[in-house]
Amino acid sequence: MDDHQLVQYRHPIYELLYLILFCVLSGFAFSFLGMFVFMGMNSFSTDLLLDQQALSINVGFLRILQIFSSTGIFIMGPYLFSKKRGYHFERYYKLDGEVFPNLAVLSILCMFCALPLIEWMSAVNAKMVFPESLKGLESWMKMKEQEAELLTKQLLVMPSFADFTINFLMIALLPAIGEELLFRGALQNIFSSWFKNHHVAIWVTAILFSAIHLQFFGFFPRMFLGALFGYLLVWGKSLWYPIIGHLVNNGAAVVAAFILQQQGKSIDELDKTDTFPVYAYGLSAIFTLVLLLRFYQKSRKQD
Repeated sequence: MDDHQLVQYRHPIYELLYLILFCVLSGFAFSFLGMFVFMGMNSFSTDLLLDQQALSINVGFLRILQIFSSTGIFIMGPYLFSKKRGYHFERYYKLDGEVFPNLAVLSILCMFCALPLIEWMSAVNAKMVFPESLKGLESWMKMKEQEAELLTKQLLVMPSFADFTINFLMIALLPAIGEELLFRGALQNIFSSWFKNHHVAIWVTAILFSAIHLQFFGFFPRMFLGALFGYLLVWGKSLWYPIIGHLVNNGAAVVAAFILQQQGKSIDELDKTDTFPVYAYGLSAIFTLVLLLRFYQKSRKQD
């Protein structure tokens, strides 16, 4: 029996409000917990929240806060939402179904094949120019982009394997599980019930997924990824496929940054454009589409 038949029906907007409420409360609670954990590890000294030499937030504190807040918002929030509404957690989030190796492999291949296409979309998006009447908005967006870029570079400094392990957990594993639970597992599910159309639900969720990162000059490639993850869920009928794809996408960036630093290079080299030849962008689009269609065909045979 479907979970929706086991609980009192509420309009999807109530579901959405419940979800937001639990995510916000869990986010605050876990953020405070992270602060206390960090201060406890450092003899409760608030001075350690700042790097006194660089006069910036301590990177260790940033990592702990990011890990705890992400756990609260993206994992505990959806978990509490499902429990409050009386849903079976694994069933509601489509975590209980069989994961077929061929579909998992196609998910991974699709991510790697999409890399040049995503790079091209990022380069085009970065050149976005607003009309004169919206220059104030453009300036604000660029400021938020620069803040996010600075924070990311701080977090990606990995002089040791221990730093790499923490970053892989924080940037790759937690977002892969948590963001997919919240966006594809919960939000896309709610919007599917609301709009009665999984295509609309996928793209609305993808737009929100990209917007919430507040990195507007990377909006379109992130929206594309969100939609890609959405179709992997709908066609594969398991949240594990978008989780795998998300993990590959984020994990590849962390691994690449670590390898560069081990070679004595700067992580700024990750931002260099024209990594791929021009024709690779077209091939990337073609092969990504072919792999998606293959995933769709294979998933139909697994039904």
